[in-house]
Parts: sequence; C-alpha cells; structure tokens
Amino acid sequence: MLYYAVGDVHGCANALERLLRDIARHKQARYGAREHRIVMLGDYVDRGPDSARVLDLCLELEADGHVVLPGNHDQMMHDALGARSGARAAAHWWANGARATLKSYGATDLPERARRETFRLVPERHRALLQRMIEARAPYHLDAEDRLFFVHAGVRPQESLARQSRTDLLWSRDPDFYGDAPVPWVEGLRVVHAHTPGSGPEVRANRVGLDTGAVYGGRLSAGVFVDGELEDVLSTEGGR
Repeated sequence: MLYYAVGDVHGCANALERLLRDIARHKQARYGAREHRIVMLGDYVDRGPDSARVLDLCLELEADGHVVLPGNHDQMMHDALGARSGARAAAHWWANGARATLKSYGATDLPERARRETFRLVPERHRALLQRMIEARAPYHLDAEDRLFFVHAGVRPQESLARQSRTDLLWSRDPDFYGDAPVPWVEGLRVVHAHTPGSGPEVRANRVGLDTGAVYGGRLSAGVFVDGELEDVLSTEGGR
C-alpha cells in the first residue's frame, strides 16, 4: 500500500493545504494511478491560527476515504465540548490551547470565566467529527500486510495491542519506545506516530516520528510509505 502519513497540524491550515497539494503532485509524478491513502496522525486543533479550517480539511479527507486519527488535543476538545463535561475537562482544554481554537471560530472575548459560553461556536459538523474519532472507531490504523501501525502518540512496547489503553495510544511517551536504544514492539509492527515534536523526522527501527513542530516555526511533514518501507518525507513550512 502507498501511504502518506501527516504529523501534528495544530491549526496550521495554510501549511496543511500546501502539503496536501504537494502530496497530490508527488503521488501523480511518482506513482501515477496507484491507490493511496493519506493518514492524518492527530492533533488538528489548538495553538495555531486556524483549527476550524483544519477540521474542515479533515472532513474532506474523511469523505474521500482517507484516515483521520485522533490526537490528545482533539480528545481534550471533544471532552470539553461534551454535553456532560464538567469544569475539569473544560479547564484542561483551556490550559492547553483552547483560546486559539475558539478564536478560529470567531470568538473575540475570551476571559476564562466565559469559556463555556464560547464553546457553542463550534459547529455540529466538527463536534460529530470529533465524536467519530474519539468514540466511534479505533484510534489507530493497522496494516498487517505492510507491518505498519499508525497512531498519534505511540505504544508501550512490552505490551500487546490488546493491552494498550486509549491513553497509551493518544498520550504516552514511554521511555523504552522513545529512547535512544529502541525497544521493538512485541506485536512486531513498526509504529508511525506524531505527538512529540522534533527538528526533523525521527526514523528508528521501531518507529517513525513525524511531528516536526509546524506550529512552533518548524515544518509540517508527511512520511511516504511504500509497501511498508519509508521511501521519502515531504515537508512544507509551518508557523503560526
């Protein structure tokens, strides 16, 4: 299978649009009519300038049959917007980038005391997308033939997939998984992930990390995987 796996976007809609155009050109030039799939690795919202437009782009990708996986920031937004969410979930999101996200929906007055009132600006189509990502389907994409496992954060390498929690998959930074002496996952799969920003892609025997810090002035990157092998990395300027 031909995959393009895209790291953390964090509201950088212009960068995502450029990268999607680059992916289309690259795929046509290198692989012609070959079937392909874009895998979005999560963290579409918070910190950057246009989370609302990023989620609309994700809706378009989903409608075209591509894979839109959740990240921990998407989970925080979903939890805060939930009908039964309490002050704790709202405060958690507020402390981790909600202001920038709500501004992308047109919020102008954002004192903390008014945060719950501004949540109503998020349209139903985005709430439904978050619900599908977080509640209605698995938070990963597994290709058993290519031996690839796409997920936002990573895994605990000593544990099987059945023993990985949603928290592990969306939030973890297991030192054995991320360390300088990589521990192979017991499932025998190579993990393609985002979540932890670096100055460039991190390519290890057990994993490929594709968060290249777009929202921090770095780049937005897509790993190109052909039949299980990393063949190329496309990237474009990020920034707020």
